[in-house]
Amino acid sequence: MEFILNSMRKIDNDQVKEHAFGTEQSLEENLAICFICPKDFEKLNLVSSLHLKISNKEKYVIVKVEKDENIPEGMVVMPVSIWSNLLSVVQNDDILYKNIAVNLEATREPITKYKEILQKLLVKK
Repeated sequence: MEFILNSMRKIDNDQVKEHAFGTEQSLEENLAICFICPKDFEKLNLVSSLHLKISNKEKYVIVKVEKDENIPEGMVVMPVSIWSNLLSVVQNDDILYKNIAVNLEATREPITKYKEILQKLLVKK
């Protein structure tokens, strides 16, 4: 199902706080997450035990999902983090963090781990 992804800062899901005071586990618990409206949660046939695979043309990430009444239908919101950054796109030499077309799919696969992302980003010599 196609959605629009926006990343935003959230007090309870803050990457600076997690990097400074948290652990790798708290980082994953608080940042490997997305928020969608309850109607979209139902349309995707989600239950609390499922995760969401969020993908765009060449990248994807698997995160936990929570319902949020403040999110409009057709939109998925992620906290600013390494997880949401994986889905950012370059357009006209600018990096876009907002209004990114993505596909959402319910999955039982585990969330994308922090160390997995770091391994993908490491430059191999």
